Amino acid sequence: MTYINRPVRRETATSIRDGGRVLPVVIEIHPGYMTLRQKGCRRRYSLTYDAAYRYAVRLQVEFERRERVAAKGKRRTT
Repeated sequence: MTYINRPVRRETATSIRDGGRVLPVVIEIHPGYMTLRQKGCRRRYSLTYDAAYRYAVRLQVEFERRERVAAKGKRRTT
């Protein structure tokens, strides 16, 4: 695996519609955090890797909880 020693900037395949414009998302990977922005825009949003990981885990747990609740509801009506 390659370590992040210096900032790397990449344009992603994801586009976001904002204000009538559809622009691709640019990610800048730094050694301790990442920065997201739309191409051609100055506003940047920074996120640490541990915060991104915790958010992804929380989304997955919430998804699994909703599936369990939906499955439990289906069993009761049958």
